[in-house]
Amino acid sequence: MQCHHLQTRRKDRHAVERICRECHKTIHGLFSHAQLRDPRLELDSVEGLLASERFRNALGHIRKLAPGAYMRMARARGRGRR
Repeated sequence: MQCHHLQTRRKDRHAVERICRECHKTIHGLFSHAQLRDPRLELDSVEGLLASERFRNALGHIRKLAPGAYMRMARARGRGRR
């Protein structure tokens, strides 16, 4: 399990949700940090993430993974290399 900050740490460092590694990797693969911060997209809650069709589709693939298996994920558009 990993911690995902639902809001930027500068706003509320305690708004954290524990999620599995694959879901966390998928969130950051599908959405840039700018998109996650954008209040119009409402991605700052678990309910908001689940309302996103892109994330729901990815969850369907994650649920099919064998326990302990990893999913390869490309970075979100607009995100450069680290």
